[in-house]
Amino acid sequence: MTGVQTCALPILLSFVLGTVLWLIGVLNHDALFRAMGADAELLPEIWAYMVYWWPGSILLLALMMQNASLRAMGNTKLPSLMMLAAAMLNAMLDPLLIFGLGPIPAMGIGGASLASGICWAIVLGVIMQQQIRQGYVSFVELTLKQMLALWRRLLELGIPAMITNLLVPVAGAILLSMIANSGEAAVAGFGVGMRFDSFLLSLVLALTATLPAFIAQNHAAGNDDRIWLVMNYSLRLVVIAQLSICAVLWLVAEPLAQLFSEDAEVVKVTVMYLHWLPLGYIGMGIVLCVNAALNSLQRTVISMVLNTVRLFVFYVLGAVIGLQLDGVRGLLIGAALGNLLAGGIVWWLMLRMQSRGELSFGSFQLSLDRISRH
Repeated sequence: MTGVQTCALPILLSFVLGTVLWLIGVLNHDALFRAMGADAELLPEIWAYMVYWWPGSILLLALMMQNASLRAMGNTKLPSLMMLAAAMLNAMLDPLLIFGLGPIPAMGIGGASLASGICWAIVLGVIMQQQIRQGYVSFVELTLKQMLALWRRLLELGIPAMITNLLVPVAGAILLSMIANSGEAAVAGFGVGMRFDSFLLSLVLALTATLPAFIAQNHAAGNDDRIWLVMNYSLRLVVIAQLSICAVLWLVAEPLAQLFSEDAEVVKVTVMYLHWLPLGYIGMGIVLCVNAALNSLQRTVISMVLNTVRLFVFYVLGAVIGLQLDGVRGLLIGAALGNLLAGGIVWWLMLRMQSRGELSFGSFQLSLDRISRH
């Protein structure tokens, strides 16, 4: 099977899965949102938005597949440019479709989801055209047997990765439920702190998006020594960058918190959040980078195990112990220490394998396999 075919098949799979989810969502729309707490008065407003979002989600899934395929081939520039263009186009279409202009009627909340769908369709079309032009996508050579075989393999790899991603908000919800017992100010302060997470983890997220392509290509070429090299440099970069961010946050946490709230208690919790929890992002960044490497080597089950252990054995358990010892402050410190400990153990495993002279990154996979079996 050619690389051209394997690039096309995930896109087809995304259309199939997206269509199935669309039908399930449309047929169970009212029941789904009632289960989420929506009352009868809100259902028409929700439908006005979701009627365009459901079909648009098919395009979004295909777009995510395309971006992943391009990154796997070493092209990280085009996906980034296209997503930036989509954001700019969305910013222009939103007011036009929400409020209307001239012959274009005002669509209200539905206009927002329609604008997103239009942007996704345009970006999807542009990227698809580029892939076809460069010979990366071809639907001519596909056979049903090849299609089903690769789809099965993709799902075998994708389902553990999906579970890994689902566990993150679950762990976050557990922490939020624990903080809820400390009062509204604590919840509000925690919520303000969470708004900074995307920025604080931007380097880590960038590495997890780019490492898989580098690692997979070098592993296929037999250059495992380069994989070890880039992993060690990446983890050092995570430590240095996150420590630098933490140092800055200790200086500016209070004025940042005051931008979001004037309530003294909310500001106090936000400052504690920005002082302590980002320290744990050092360990979390280490684990996430290793997870990205394992996913690129098709070891998604091991990646899932690592992240599950980090979240529920170290992160959540550390938060529980900290809450009992020192309230909200203890919870944040405990969660941070849990992440640091998890990251330290994962890095230690890597260094241990290297110190034994086992320079093949595949040996690290086998080591984790043995750990998971025992």
